[in-house]
Amino acid sequence: MKNIFKLHFFVILFFVSAISLPAIQAQKRNVIDSLNSRLANSSGEDRASTLLALAKVYQNKDQKKTIKYAERVIELSEKINDQVNIGRAHTLIGDAYIITGKYKESAKHFEIAKTIFSTIKSEKDEANLYRYMGELYLKTHDDQNAKEYYHKSLTICKKINDTDGIAWSMNGLVEIYSDDGKNEKAKSFAEEALNFAKILNDNNLQINLHAKIADLIAKQNGSIEEVSGHHEKALSIAKRIDNPRAISGITMRRALFFSRRGKYDEGQKYYLEALKVCQKHGYYKNIINIYTNLGITALIVKGDYQKSLEYFGNALEISKQVEDQENEASLLGMLGAVHIEQGNYQKGIELLYESLVFYEKSNDKRELPGIYNNIGEAFFLLNDYKMAEENYKKSLAIFKEKNKVTGMMVANLNLGRTKVKQKEFTTAISYLDQVYNEFDENTSPRQILLYYDAMAECMRSQGKNTEALTYLNKALEMDKELGKLKKVAIELYTRLGMIYYELEDYKKSEHFFQKSLKLSLETKSRTEIQNNYFWLSKCYEKLNEHEKGLLYYKKYTSIKDSIFSLNKIKQIADIQIKYDTDKKEKEILLLQKEKEYQAILFNSQKDELYRVNLETDLEKERKERDIIQLKAAQRKSLIDQLNMENSLQIAEKEIQNNQIKIQKSQLAREAILRNIAIAGGILALLASFFTIMYYRQRLKTQKIIAKKEIEAINANHDGREKERERIAKELHDGIGGNLAAIKLDLNKLSGVSDSDLQTIIKNVNGTYNEVRALSHHLIPPKILNNTFEKLINDYLADLSKTCTFAIHNDFFPPSGFNQLEDTIKIELYRITQELMSNIIKHAYAERVDLQFTILDETIKLIIEDDGIGFDVEKSSKGIGLSNISSRTKTLGGTMYIDTLRNRGTVIEINIPFIEKKVIAKRNLLKRSVSQFLNVINF
Repeated sequence: MKNIFKLHFFVILFFVSAISLPAIQAQKRNVIDSLNSRLANSSGEDRASTLLALAKVYQNKDQKKTIKYAERVIELSEKINDQVNIGRAHTLIGDAYIITGKYKESAKHFEIAKTIFSTIKSEKDEANLYRYMGELYLKTHDDQNAKEYYHKSLTICKKINDTDGIAWSMNGLVEIYSDDGKNEKAKSFAEEALNFAKILNDNNLQINLHAKIADLIAKQNGSIEEVSGHHEKALSIAKRIDNPRAISGITMRRALFFSRRGKYDEGQKYYLEALKVCQKHGYYKNIINIYTNLGITALIVKGDYQKSLEYFGNALEISKQVEDQENEASLLGMLGAVHIEQGNYQKGIELLYESLVFYEKSNDKRELPGIYNNIGEAFFLLNDYKMAEENYKKSLAIFKEKNKVTGMMVANLNLGRTKVKQKEFTTAISYLDQVYNEFDENTSPRQILLYYDAMAECMRSQGKNTEALTYLNKALEMDKELGKLKKVAIELYTRLGMIYYELEDYKKSEHFFQKSLKLSLETKSRTEIQNNYFWLSKCYEKLNEHEKGLLYYKKYTSIKDSIFSLNKIKQIADIQIKYDTDKKEKEILLLQKEKEYQAILFNSQKDELYRVNLETDLEKERKERDIIQLKAAQRKSLIDQLNMENSLQIAEKEIQNNQIKIQKSQLAREAILRNIAIAGGILALLASFFTIMYYRQRLKTQKIIAKKEIEAINANHDGREKERERIAKELHDGIGGNLAAIKLDLNKLSGVSDSDLQTIIKNVNGTYNEVRALSHHLIPPKILNNTFEKLINDYLADLSKTCTFAIHNDFFPPSGFNQLEDTIKIELYRITQELMSNIIKHAYAERVDLQFTILDETIKLIIEDDGIGFDVEKSSKGIGLSNISSRTKTLGGTMYIDTLRNRGTVIEINIPFIEKKVIAKRNLLKRSVSQFLNVINF
């Protein structure tokens, strides 16, 4: 029933497409005809806009026309200085180059457009450009920049409420989040954007989102039906609007999906469909990808090396034409892998290393693990297991870093195979167990078969042939998959042949080697063909079929590398002698029978006696001749062998002589370099010694000068403080005493009105207090004898006796203030006095709070009153605030005032915290650095 409904749905879909497609195509033709008609009757700015519209019509269909019309737009717009249309035209050209795979050209045009739109501030055009730039960076695998530009586009579109732009920006971010492994977030963005696309009736956006949702479902191991459903929807819309770019892209995605699910024939069918569309429209990047994927399928799945070389060769040729160095390097690696499989190790390793140099130089880790794996395989086949292991481990490390499970399985499998060859069976099984633990319902049949083969070889190498056969029989049960994977089948049949040979079941062994040979000949794999010829020659020897054994051994030696030629000659000679000996034994047996027969004839027919004797003599002569020929052949073989050995010895001596010459040359060169290095080192040491001595002498002189300067500053400071103290004493003892006496005399007066007298006394008292305060200001507090906290507390306690307001103060931490330089403590004390003096004179406050804190190497003084406040701009010119500001700046600090009329005042003083020892050290350090720079300049 489900199939009937599905068939009904596709029939309806076909008729809808068949009816709507001509209408849409006709509509497009009408749009193009209308624009061409308008173009013929337009000029100036209108003509440029019409050309731009034509470029957009061809944007997804014919990139050559898009570029042609856009370039004409630029030419016209430059004449009338229309920067907006110039920017839009460059954006369209950049997108056209993305489609054709010319990314460098695309980037150039996008940068021009970016400069224009950032200057004229066209936000919608800027957002549109950022989306295209995001796509470019995504294509060039720069996910970080792609994400940045898609987010920029999304932010601008939300700001200007551009719903279409928001949806397209979200579409770009879907792929970014998917690549980051954030599949749920990617799917949420895709579904939300798809709803926007349906509301906006944006067909191209719907195509993109259906394709991406299909990829996300496939990534989460969704069903084939569910994935294909989204592919069908996307393809249907693309065909309906006649968008070849989308048609080819979706068809490629389908091909890749089916290939990953093990349906290689369906995958190949879709690749070939996509190839036709791409070739028609010049989508070079996609053509390269299609040929590459077809080559991989031919190599890994079908074992068709010739076809694989053909596909990779086509892709490489196009990569060179479009100057795509990245794909060129990737394809060189793949061609190297094919040559290695065919046994052409020198060519294969040469190509792989050429590819490796490119990716290591560009620090591109996407392709590196595959190249390391292929190089490892080459060394594995050459029996250099140490180098093989080294390259396999490099491959595994990158796969782990990228969290690529399938890649880790391949690398662990290869490491397991290598450890088997090195007889490290425990480590081998550990690697292979890691492969097995990653198996799930979506693991490819090829991976499972390779695991069975590797485990079988591990068991066989330990002499556990029964366990080895268990794994191989499991592989044989997968006969359907095995039929599609020729390369894997060759390895399995070869392994079975080897095990049965060791079990001395030579008939079965010969059977599996023949099956392996048949497939090897089909794939034209020299290594596998050579291997099978060798084992078949051994099987036929054991089966006493020496003629066949000799035949296969000759075939084996004709392929085998010349490095093994001596061994080959010896083995051929052994088999030849064995074969000839067997042949002579049969002839001797026949001769005996003939003699018996002749004896019978002699007894029955005496007249035949002469003939019998004659024949006997003839047979004897023939036998002797054959023996002579056999000895001559043996002698010739021995002479050839001796000649070969003599040639090898001569070659070895020449190699040794060359190596000795090279070593002598290297030693001489190393001696010269060593002498140069020693001389240079001595010169450098001498230069360093004299420089250091000079610097130390200058440093000593600088220290003496610094000490003298500090002494001079301290002497100046002490002199100033002593003068202050002298003036204070004069004020206190002279003027202060006189004022006190006047005050007493006034108190004794009578006959003067009380109010007038009290006024005079009050004024004299105020003057007295001011003189007294001034004397205290001038006398420096006994910093060295008292803590700073006590000094302030004593001052505030004295002040509170004569003031009408409450005073509260706090220190944190108290001990920290005692570590201050004396100069800072004195200045901080003076600032406190000045601030309190201002409050007494002007604030009319009822409460004053003082906070002294040291935090983060900053001294903070906050003084707050609840008085009447003041106007900062008018009062900033006063002497009191100017003095405070001046003292603060002298200490490298800052002052902040927060006040309003009738709202009180908060003053905050911030001064850098410097301990006594630190000041001296910093001054000395500054002079030392300056001195060192002078020495360097000198």
